[in-house]
Amino acid sequence: MKTLVITACVLVITAVAIVYFIAPTVFWKERNAAKGNPRSCESVTARLDKLFAQWNRSDSPGCSLGVSRNGAVVYERGYGMANLELGVPITPASVFHVASVSKQFTAMSILLLAQRGQLSLDDEVRKYITEWADHGSRLTIRHLLTHTSGLRDAFLLEGLAPPREDVVDRNDAIVKILARARGLNFTPGTEYQYNNGGYTLLANIVKRVSGQSLRAFADANIFNPLGMTHTHFHDDPTMIVPNRASGYHLDAGGLQVAIRGDPGGIVGNAGLFTTARDLLLWEQNFADVRVGEPALVAAMQTPTVLTSGDTSLYGFGLEIGEYRGLRTIGHGGGDPGYRAYVVRYPDQGLAVAVLCNLDDIDPATLTRGVADIHLADAFATPSANSATPPHVSLSAEQLASKVGLYRDPSNESVGRIFVRDGKLMASEGAGEGESVELTPVSANRFVVRGTAIAVEFVPAAPGRPQEIHVTGAGKPVVSQQVTTSFTPSSTELRALAGAYTSAELEGTYTLAARDSGLVIQIPGRADIVLQPIFPTHLRAPLLAL
Repeated sequence: MKTLVITACVLVITAVAIVYFIAPTVFWKERNAAKGNPRSCESVTARLDKLFAQWNRSDSPGCSLGVSRNGAVVYERGYGMANLELGVPITPASVFHVASVSKQFTAMSILLLAQRGQLSLDDEVRKYITEWADHGSRLTIRHLLTHTSGLRDAFLLEGLAPPREDVVDRNDAIVKILARARGLNFTPGTEYQYNNGGYTLLANIVKRVSGQSLRAFADANIFNPLGMTHTHFHDDPTMIVPNRASGYHLDAGGLQVAIRGDPGGIVGNAGLFTTARDLLLWEQNFADVRVGEPALVAAMQTPTVLTSGDTSLYGFGLEIGEYRGLRTIGHGGGDPGYRAYVVRYPDQGLAVAVLCNLDDIDPATLTRGVADIHLADAFATPSANSATPPHVSLSAEQLASKVGLYRDPSNESVGRIFVRDGKLMASEGAGEGESVELTPVSANRFVVRGTAIAVEFVPAAPGRPQEIHVTGAGKPVVSQQVTTSFTPSSTELRALAGAYTSAELEGTYTLAARDSGLVIQIPGRADIVLQPIFPTHLRAPLLAL
């Protein structure tokens, strides 16, 4: 029997994200949102409604918008339908699943326990997760909060594990997977790597320390004190939620109900159900602290310093950024059928919440459009805004010279550069799926509009392929173009066939050689077809599990 060791950079399966290719998750899906000053003859209401007009129909999902200034709600409205089948429109009271927006509330729960002296952010995880295996490095609660833990991707590993009938609580299952892991991706504190499983661990720590579930703890200590009466951690998938918006997915066949949009009881990294109106109450807590101590609230919004001295633009459950010269604090979230983005411009007292029930909508861009309207006089002029230099036009041949598959040799992550509708795009993995536009500002330099991210293409030189140098989003990233195709022979594929076991996942797998290539057979799951991308690496659509 062969032994299968599964890591974040598996030799046969590489599950990659653009977080290691172009930028950290904090900037994923950033777009060019600088629209300039709208005409003064239009009311603010009319300008805001224009941003959402394409979804404000009786046959479309849409968004709930909430805007506050210095704690006072200045605009709120629903656009589109909360449920197409029943004809229910979206309103400011519609409840949405907001996915990773949840993380800041998990972080606050941990901070409240620290404030009471029930734990320390520098305590080791194994102090509370007593079944934790020896990972060879000191892993602390602070590392989990800041995504500097080096933990493997627990949800990827869960998708690889054979289904178990004895699993009652998926949160506990995720903790067990991480506790059994035989190592980490890197020494904690040395790198930033967005990790959902770390926040599921934090939820479990809240439960073990407080004696309450994350839902009960957050209700009593955050939501009720702030008057967030329509917000909860949805740890019971069977619970009926009044005013809940259904999630939808758009593909070539049209709109579909997003059947995988429910988090399935997972909380901590996700699982928060809330409204735009409630989130504005939460945002005001950062300016007028009622929950938590001012020092802890400030710590949530402070960038993380790595052991190398480099800085990650992530605090405790919050992303620290900038738009058109103004400081921003926010976080996005996305799951099948849902997209959300909540952001504050702390120096201007503006808070914007956009919650959507269609996963084709980009709420981050919409929040910037709202800011363009409300903060027009506060933004730097285009000539003074060095983060968004004027773009140039490149020929089709110039764009084509950038196209290809690129690999970061430091962590084996890959991404693809391709042209779509005359624009250069960057996508995660080896395919051309979800992508971000790269805007040219010179022949070889591109930016992600609305961010400080710059992408420099360094032409090939003798003994070195073409490279991409990414700056402006934490630690600089260098990726090299994969210049040779990899088409293994049937003999090479058959040599990999056989039975493999993983003690960490408590499963046995079969790698089988087929005419179509190599497939992974996991008991109780559909076959996973592996696509060769370069020697020693094949990829699979594991997120479809």
